[in-house]
Amino acid sequence: MKISVQQLQAIKADRAIYIWGAMIVGQGVCRSLERHHISVHGFLDSSLELQKNMALGYAIQSPALLDTYGKDQRLIIIGSGHYDREIETICLEKGLVANVDYVLSRDLNDIDPSIDVAGSCNLKCISCPRGNMEDVTPKGVMSLEDYRLVLNKLLAEIPLLGSIQLYTWGEPFLHKKLPEIIAMNREAKVLTAISTNLNVSVAYDRFLVEKPDWIKVSASGFGPNYEITHTGGKWEVFLANLNRLAETRDRIHPELQIVLNYHLYKHNCTDDYHKMQALCQELKLIFRANHAYVYPLDIVMDDLEKKPIPQQAQEVKNLLLMTLEEGLQKSQARKHLPCPEERCLPITWDRRVRFCGVYFKPFLADDFLSETVEDLMTARKQSQFCEHCKSYGLHQYTGVYLEETLLTQKL
Repeated sequence: MKISVQQLQAIKADRAIYIWGAMIVGQGVCRSLERHHISVHGFLDSSLELQKNMALGYAIQSPALLDTYGKDQRLIIIGSGHYDREIETICLEKGLVANVDYVLSRDLNDIDPSIDVAGSCNLKCISCPRGNMEDVTPKGVMSLEDYRLVLNKLLAEIPLLGSIQLYTWGEPFLHKKLPEIIAMNREAKVLTAISTNLNVSVAYDRFLVEKPDWIKVSASGFGPNYEITHTGGKWEVFLANLNRLAETRDRIHPELQIVLNYHLYKHNCTDDYHKMQALCQELKLIFRANHAYVYPLDIVMDDLEKKPIPQQAQEVKNLLLMTLEEGLQKSQARKHLPCPEERCLPITWDRRVRFCGVYFKPFLADDFLSETVEDLMTARKQSQFCEHCKSYGLHQYTGVYLEETLLTQKL
């Protein structure tokens, strides 16, 4: 059921709003509510790592906090992409009622756009299509005028638009006008999320002065091991840039949330893991580890169907801490669950629309500006492409590898 801004205000009444989920989806919810002048009290998250931090200037607290409040004192908005159904089950077990005591963010807005403002990457990581697939897509960067048109269209068609990821398969810092793009989002009160390999040396103060909200930095090792799977990257460059980014944040934009996403492989899950964790603590970064996996799903599908896969992807398979076979088995067991990727609307630098954020090759539309968001989402949901993917349980593939509970089982 879709819930409008007016309906949410009626449900809220005079209660305090807590957003359960403190990463991109939850933070996007927060930005959309602020844009509509609906106040937020804080974030909840079960991650112990996140509970040590702030998000958008709000405290991140344990969900146990809810036990100290009566139902008439707070309203929960479940703002998680992969774990919303899990959180809803907890709410129901506590006797909470849907659309009375809690609201699913997908009922406010079920679309999270990504815009690949830079259509290329400076690395050739073997677990990414930029390094393990023949890349025949056009390369370039989105013009500021095109970005403004796309942003305005998204705002017009998605009233509770929360966030825009300025990446899918490209490196945003390759776009020389990225500060101006961040400024457009800030003026529109839309959360800006950036993912970077930090192997691009730029003047970070130019970007941070425009107040991006969330930066994810990817890494897959400490020292020489970093360069095995962040192929083409240089550890010394990465480390210097990571220190510079943290220093610039402290000086210019201290409320910026920087997450270091550590990809776990066989070669980097012991000493390297603990060294990176300690470095993040020193630099005041949020350390988030997850099992590395074969990406994109184009290759996983080929492997499932006994088609040949690129040599680089085979190398990744051999390095995985949780094997592809184990991951697929877990995915198949969860195939009955909804697809979390249905939230994604991946727009390329040249305004095309990819079928899905976890596939690289298939495209849904040639020009985002000539199609309505509703028509695009409907066409994808009704497609044979989606049905074929779901028949293997691949729509749950990334979620399986992102489960934090698996870390204690493997490390």
